[in-house]
Amino acid sequence: MSSASTLDPDPTPDAAPSVRDDASPRLLGFRRAALVELVLFFGAALAVDALLGGTRFGGVQPHPFWVPVLLLAVQYGTGEGVLAAIAATLALRLGNMPEQLISQDFYQYLYAVSREPILWLVAAVLFGELRMRQLREREELRAGMELSRKEADAIARSYRQLKTVKESLETRVAGQLRTVVTLYQAAKSIDKLDEGEIMLGIADLIRTVIKPDKFSLFLLNNDVLESVTNDGWEDDDSYARWFDAGSPVFETVVGRQRFLCVARPEDERILQGEGILAGPLVSEDTGTVVGMVKVESLGFMDLSVNSVENFRILCEWIGTALGKARQYREAAAQRVTTEGGTLYTSDYIGRQAVFLGHLGRRLGFETTMVTIKPSGMARLSTHQRHEVAAAIGKAVRASLRDTDLAGDFGNSGTVYGVVLPGTPVEQARVVAAKLETAVRATLPRPLSGLRIEFIAERVGEVG
Repeated sequence: MSSASTLDPDPTPDAAPSVRDDASPRLLGFRRAALVELVLFFGAALAVDALLGGTRFGGVQPHPFWVPVLLLAVQYGTGEGVLAAIAATLALRLGNMPEQLISQDFYQYLYAVSREPILWLVAAVLFGELRMRQLREREELRAGMELSRKEADAIARSYRQLKTVKESLETRVAGQLRTVVTLYQAAKSIDKLDEGEIMLGIADLIRTVIKPDKFSLFLLNNDVLESVTNDGWEDDDSYARWFDAGSPVFETVVGRQRFLCVARPEDERILQGEGILAGPLVSEDTGTVVGMVKVESLGFMDLSVNSVENFRILCEWIGTALGKARQYREAAAQRVTTEGGTLYTSDYIGRQAVFLGHLGRRLGFETTMVTIKPSGMARLSTHQRHEVAAAIGKAVRASLRDTDLAGDFGNSGTVYGVVLPGTPVEQARVVAAKLETAVRATLPRPLSGLRIEFIAERVGEVG
């Protein structure tokens, strides 16, 4: 990683840092502190010299004016040192030029006059440059330290980001492992042949796969998509509960069997604010549409290409399950007895009840029916529902006459009935009480508190 190119938008690694970057206040290019020190020193020095006779410290060695020259050169560098040398020269020679001796030629006189100013200037440049080199090295070290700090910060940020990504990936992997198990369990809930049981498992499957906030399930009834499940809907939601053949959603989802996603402008116009995703439930075996799943609300981060593809697979999965359940129901409608063979099917018992009712009115006998309605079956497990059906079948076989007909009226183990040919309503009520006692005695102990209604009516009065 190149920290110079990453951290600095205009890096100049080959250029030495300038000591002029010092933030000290300056005047005419010199530090104000150096100017103040010069003024104070020479003001005090000339005042003392005036008290001593005004000889500008003649004969004093080393000369006191060495002090500001050396101090400013060592402290501030070449510029301030040269300025101090010039100030010292002016303070020494301005108005204080010595007379040329007879024994001196011009060059000897010039040497005597300029010896100390030249030494001051040489010393100022020499010590000033040493100080400047030190300042440059310090600035280089400071710049290097700042660059190292920025590199360390960048490394620390990268480490934190990498750690966050790692934790996110670990969480996602763990979540995916949990999701696989949950998805398997949810998939098992729709791997049924009964439409009622499939309907109970569809909501869990949808929540597991795409995690929507609001979704709905529609089933096709003739030429209308009717809502049968609305999960997460609130009282003030105004989503449509049905779509007829003339609506754009029905035409697209059912007629063209196309998936809708609000991310596409064309689909957004078709949805008209009715949701985020919508897809047909197509039976894989017959290729017919049995319904639609529509997602009304979904988290922003949950809407992605993967989630749309998962939604497509989910709809195909549910459509195939419902299609197989309908095929099974149509096949079961032709059967005379249920799978266990203990009860007649609802279609058969219904036809027989109607036949016996008409026959009774013609021959002068009364046909009645006892309807058995267990409550809360949707909250029971599949095993418990089978236990209830078995208990009712056993009680019916033990309590009824050979001419009585018992059947599953609900087609999904939710309503049972017994047809009693040649039995008045009063006697049918006695039979209902007998049946209730027998069923209660046969139910397993965990289900003994299950609420069950026993209703006796004439066949013509049954709704």
